[in-house]
Amino acid sequence: MFNNSFIQDLINYRNNSKLITVISFASCGLCFISAVTIPNGFTKVTVTLLGLLNSFVGIRISREDNNLSTRLEDLQLTYRATSKELLAGYLKDNSIEVTVPVLPISEADVITDIVSYWQSQEKHLALVGGTGDGKSFTMKLFVSALQNEYSIAAYDVDFAKDDYPDCVDVKYSYQEIEAAFIEDMEELENRIEARRPLGKRYNPDKKLIIGEEMPALAEECDSLGLWMRKMSKRGRKVGLFIAAIAQNDTAENFALKGDASILKSNFCLLYLGNKAKTRAKQLKNPALEEWLNGASKGRGLIDDKACIIGASNFLNPSSALPIEEIKDSAETPGSATKSGVEAPEGGNFTPQFSDYSEEEKLVRARKLRAEGYSKTKIIKLLWEVEGGAKFTELSKLID
Repeated sequence: MFNNSFIQDLINYRNNSKLITVISFASCGLCFISAVTIPNGFTKVTVTLLGLLNSFVGIRISREDNNLSTRLEDLQLTYRATSKELLAGYLKDNSIEVTVPVLPISEADVITDIVSYWQSQEKHLALVGGTGDGKSFTMKLFVSALQNEYSIAAYDVDFAKDDYPDCVDVKYSYQEIEAAFIEDMEELENRIEARRPLGKRYNPDKKLIIGEEMPALAEECDSLGLWMRKMSKRGRKVGLFIAAIAQNDTAENFALKGDASILKSNFCLLYLGNKAKTRAKQLKNPALEEWLNGASKGRGLIDDKACIIGASNFLNPSSALPIEEIKDSAETPGSATKSGVEAPEGGNFTPQFSDYSEEEKLVRARKLRAEGYSKTKIIKLLWEVEGGAKFTELSKLID
């Protein structure tokens, strides 16, 4: 347990203790003899010699005492370390390692209607995605689903024609956007004043404000930071909601530097593409990682939950196809023949499905089927198939 130097020091201390004891007795004996044999008392030489002898003995005793104290401290530390090693060994030997299997993401765990989920949370939206991850498409999905219920504005300096439908009020110059921030904060105060006397009876018109590429806006618009703090903290109660878009989820990218808690508590965080996969790694959730890697597009995370982008509300009777004209009236399950009255081509929104996986198309097809759409029209719209074995197979899958 103890090294050789420590043991040798203890042996030396024992030997020195014996020598010191002998010298101390000899000194006392000399003092007694001198007192008896010299009638006139001690001579100066005798007193000096005895004093030096006693001083030498005292110095040696002091040194040995210090050395012993140091060694005793080492002994205590060594004892503690040895005890910890022994205890750790006992615990390690008696421990049982349990491996908990990682359960895969099931269909019930996946949020298929991100717009409805966001509305149910009554929070703002923070959209995080890299280039090509589908940020613009996702916002178009929100606009399509909300345009009849919300007034919508977009602050987008990269705006180009057809980026938004006509119902969206777009500001695309920094001067216009800066002025809009001031107007929004004034509207916020006016709505708060209007709400005070009414309380729970206050029912304002809802408004969604889309902020595209927040870091770019932060560089040019001095009011953005104040706007984000005021609107995110107080806007929800009076019907003013933000949809802020950035390529990273740091508070600084959303003009909330030093206030990361606002982003976490007042926003639904929606991650797309590679940003969703990175987030799953941060969460140390292999099941989410595996699920996200199962499709090249169309999957993400909202509030750290698996979600499919555009699985619902992609088409609806009000904004896509006239349901009265394509309701199924006489279609036989599994039949490869057309039946029912099909709607004319067109509508005010023409989605593109070529970039989506078979799983996502199937989810949309079942949603439309539940709303009463004809399988013939659904399969033609999603897969561009009008008959044959492929039609029969898809028809069975939809059912």
